[in-house]
Amino acid sequence: MLKKIQAYKIKGLANLALMAAIAVPAVTVSFFTAPIAIAQSTRKAVVFNPPSNIRSVPNGQIICSVQSKTTINVYGQNNGWYKTDYCGQGYIHQSQVSLQQTSQAQYSSSFCDVINISQGQLALRFTPNGESRAGLNNGNTVRPLQQQGVWSYVQVVQGSSSPVNGLKGWVNSNYLTCY
Repeated sequence: MLKKIQAYKIKGLANLALMAAIAVPAVTVSFFTAPIAIAQSTRKAVVFNPPSNIRSVPNGQIICSVQSKTTINVYGQNNGWYKTDYCGQGYIHQSQVSLQQTSQAQYSSSFCDVINISQGQLALRFTPNGESRAGLNNGNTVRPLQQQGVWSYVQVVQGSSSPVNGLKGWVNSNYLTCY
């Protein structure tokens, strides 16, 4: 009978050890896969003279390049480098960006650039979702005048050709980044 009890104790300890071995890695993995929180406040900055490189660490390996005038988020500053979430998470040098005033970033936009057109052009329309009067390319600049849902009534500042400059019309604001 004593041998039987000792066998159960050994078997029980083996099961306990097995459960601990299985449970510990699961707990450990969850600690290491949690998202990294950025404790610094977010500011908006405009990459004003692209192309500009986003690096893994200050002066480190390039992880991506900003190819057009774009508004990005920046966090803090250390020795001339801002942390950004533009390409996941990296760093951009202060010489490549112009910080926006807090009120400017939250309440008004003086200019917008056309972005994320993968083929064709962004239609400048007579009315929201109406007939097209001209086309805009990535990097073209417009000034927003009015907003109606997803549609922005804009004036073209720098268009795809000089006859487009100065025209007014409606564009899908999902293809604009404003600063």
